[in-house]
This record gives sequence, structure tokens and C-alpha cells, in this order.
Amino acid sequence: MYDNLAGGYMKILEIASVQPGERLARAVFNQEGKLLFSPGEEITDGVLRFLKQCGIATVAVESEDSPAAQDRGTAPPEDVLQAVTDMVQDRFRMQDMEDEHVKVVFELAVERHARIVLSKTGKIAPGGASPPAFQAQRPPQVKMRALIESSQRMGTLPVVFHRLVEIINDPDTSPAEISDIVAMDPALAARLLRLVNSPFYGFASRIDNIPRAVAMVGTRQLVMLAMGATLITAFKGVPVSLVNMQSFWAHSISCGAAARLLTMFHATPSTEGFFVAGLLHDISRLLIYSLLPNHTLYLLTEAKRRQESVHSLEKETLGFGHEDLGGELLNIWRCPADLIQRVRSHHLPLTENSSAADVVLPAANALSQALGYGSSGEIYIPPLPALAWKILNISPEQLLEQCRTLDDKVRELRTMLTPA
Repeated sequence: MYDNLAGGYMKILEIASVQPGERLARAVFNQEGKLLFSPGEEITDGVLRFLKQCGIATVAVESEDSPAAQDRGTAPPEDVLQAVTDMVQDRFRMQDMEDEHVKVVFELAVERHARIVLSKTGKIAPGGASPPAFQAQRPPQVKMRALIESSQRMGTLPVVFHRLVEIINDPDTSPAEISDIVAMDPALAARLLRLVNSPFYGFASRIDNIPRAVAMVGTRQLVMLAMGATLITAFKGVPVSLVNMQSFWAHSISCGAAARLLTMFHATPSTEGFFVAGLLHDISRLLIYSLLPNHTLYLLTEAKRRQESVHSLEKETLGFGHEDLGGELLNIWRCPADLIQRVRSHHLPLTENSSAADVVLPAANALSQALGYGSSGEIYIPPLPALAWKILNISPEQLLEQCRTLDDKVRELRTMLTPA
């Protein structure tokens, strides 16, 4: 039916009647009041599956004669497209723009940012990447151990996390024991079941209990997922004033999703392990941002002033990089050695001797930032590693195909994993 209050410009349809390609006329919220989709978003097959999974019965879609639908029938206004292109180009200043893989990602980033701008206000925010006019004074370096010891988070990780660590370090743990541990946290169990039943996994039949999830996903892989989901929840209350937390988690989740896609493309083992490594690769920055506000302000403003990455300034500012701190945190938490190694090495330069496992996380991190899925504080995208695509044996066309599948997957995962 048509909505009279909207002047006939929207239709209220049952989910079964909605067709891919239509666009939402109103925001969609879940039962807890959390935003799932914004007005103007295109309804894809993945969006429809996710809406059904969330129990959404009806949605408002744009009618063909709505002003918004008619506007979308034409190309973006030249000024908007140029402004978006300039903004993305500024963020890509560290890239080799002659590289065919970079060209593909750049064009997709412009397309995605233009779509976001037009679906919201039709305008673009002025100059987000221009350097500030002042130079901050660099604070003294800190000791990594002192930072870790001063973190109150070290003593407040949930009991279930420590139990999960015990499980993953014990090869003789049974699926029943895992189920008992996860059952200690009903919210965690519910998140895990939603995750394994989502299109992100694409299992043919519904998984309605943790033992079956263990059987389908694998013992170690499910425990890794549970550990990642638990840590995200544990850090949701970290007070950070200088970094947008929604953006931080969007970057972390999209990096995990991109890492899993790349491992599946290349048939690299332990896809869930790389997904969790992507989730947690920047988690140590939350300690830096919350416990060292002066250092954080210096890092963010100086990176902008110098037009360099925040990471490139960390060692001279802090005395260590966030990847070193992250590896040490995970080591103290007795996380698996392969997870620790991936987090510690996600900024190491690649060589001809690098393996696919060495390549996945750096490539996923760069892709996530390049496509604009949030940020953990970086303005400029780290170089998209040309050697990575060679090692992964992925062509520019195949990379484009993988990137285009990220939108729906990131949206689903953000809804399931992002702290409210």
C-alpha cells in the first residue's frame, strides 16, 4: 500500500513482496531499537535475507515517482562527484595510482562514498583531510609495561573469556565443555548463533544450538569467534573522546570480514582465525586512546599536519607501535600463538618470501580503510600492497568482485557484533 503521509512517494510492503534493487524510504530498526538500515539504502538479496532473519515483517520502499528515486536515475551532480573524488584522492596519497589493483579500489571507493553522500544529504562535508595550522608539542615516551599495568581493563575481562582461553589451550576439550562455557553468557551464545546462521556463513540448514555450531564451524574456530566477540563487548565501555567508536568498530569488523574473504578466495586455512585477527588487530589502540589522551591528540594532529599515517609516528611518540602493544596484550591474555603473531606482524613490510598467511591481514586492513569502512584513527590509507595481490594470485577483476561482496557482510556483522 502507499503511505498517504508521504504524499504517495513510498510504499509499505511485506518483506516477501520486496524486490532487490528497490530502495528504503524509511530507516529500519530491530526490536531493540538499533538502526539496521538508513533511508535511501539499496535492498540487495543479502539485505532481504538479513531483514527476514531479524523478523522484520514490512518495510517502506520508495515509489518510482518519488523525488529521491527520480534523482537517482541520473548521474551524481558533477560538483558532488568531483568533491568525493578529491576527498578519496587525498586519502589515497600514499598509493601507486598506476597500479591496476589500486585503480579498481579507488574507483570503488569513489562510487561508494558518492552513494553514501547522496543517500544522506546530497552534500559532502568540507575538507576533512586538510592539515591543521598548528604543531602540537610531542609528549614524552611511555613504557609499554607501565601502560599495560595502568590499564584497569586487565583485571576486568569477563570470566567467560578466561575460560575460553583455557579451552583453546587444551586440545582435549570436548564440544560439550565448550557449550557449557558459552552457556555461562547467554548473550554471547545468542550472538554466536546469529553469526553462524547469517549469510556471512551461508550454511544450508539452521543451527539452533552451540554443539551443532561447534560441529559445523569447528571447535577451535568457534572458540576463536567467541573470544573475539567477548573482547569487543568487554571494551565497549572504554571512554574515548578523540576517536569515533562506531567508526573504530566498523573498521575492525570490516577488516575481519575482508580477511575472511581473502582467505576463502585463496583457500588459506583457518579462515575464522584470520577473521578474529582482523577484529582485534587494532584493539590496543583503545588503551592508547583512553589512557594517553595527550599522546593521542599529538598523534592525530601531527599525522594530519605531516600528511603521514598515525602508525608511522607511534614509535617516535610512544616508544612502540600499537601492533607491539596488541601482541603483548594478547600474550598476557594467553591467546593462541598464531593470533598473537598475526596482530604483531600486520604492519610488517612484505617480501617475495612472504606467505599468503603473512599477506592476508595487511591487505584486509588496507582494503577496509580504502573503501571507507570506518577508521581506527588513520586518515591516510596505508599502501595497498602490490606484492599481496601477486602472492594471493588475485586479479584486479577478482579483487573488484570480492570488494563488492563486502557491503552486505559488513552491515550484517556490525549489527551482530558492534556494541550498542
